[in-house]
Amino acid sequence: MKKYFFALILCFQISFSQSTDHLNTVLKQLKIKKSEIHEKLFTQKILPYDKSKSVLVIPKYDINEQDNEGHDYFVLDAYIVVIDNATGKIICKFIEPNAWTSDALMLNGISIDTGLYHLNSTTRAFGVRVDYTGSSRPNPFSETHLSLYVADKNSLKQVLKNYSISRSGGEWDTNCAGEFEDRNSTFDIAQVQTNNYNNIIVRSTIVKSVSTPTIDDCVSKETTKKTTSKLIFNGKEYK
Repeated sequence: MKKYFFALILCFQISFSQSTDHLNTVLKQLKIKKSEIHEKLFTQKILPYDKSKSVLVIPKYDINEQDNEGHDYFVLDAYIVVIDNATGKIICKFIEPNAWTSDALMLNGISIDTGLYHLNSTTRAFGVRVDYTGSSRPNPFSETHLSLYVADKNSLKQVLKNYSISRSGGEWDTNCAGEFEDRNSTFDIAQVQTNNYNNIIVRSTIVKSVSTPTIDDCVSKETTKKTTSKLIFNGKEYK
């Protein structure tokens, strides 16, 4: 039993070290100082379908925004890299200057999505989700953007950019009366291909609610609508 317990601890330690110890190594390869990144928004994840590799999303302050940490307004360059977990060596990377801006809509989260994005028989994408939230109480708003990336030899390509995968907003009197709309979407991968990549079926659920004050209560009425649309690869990206 003790041997089994220690084996579990050892496996955990190895897995933990692989997933957390490479940031400094990667920053050195990119020639980026740790002080130049937004550490709270940095994220990484071992690829579940290739556990020898990890994805790191490194939000680097725009050169003019490095003094803005702790403020709501900032501009970030996106450094998205795939690394070898054994060595920390960068296998491929995608860099986009001024990729994300936090302003009236505050950027409050970045996460890596390793869903079943099989774009053809040999290509699986991973996603990066970016969450934004508005600060207005009478006009609440939030939105999540999804981008998809595929490794192609020694390069990393963005095949879907900032798709609004969920969105919530509305207007109310901060007491009861108001109207709200929530839209959440999921992706299904179709078998039909365009330019060698499977089409993506987008299934969305839209919930609208209207709240009305009565003499001694607040009554809310909801309506739900489902829609289906399609994203097609044009040879460069999904549209």
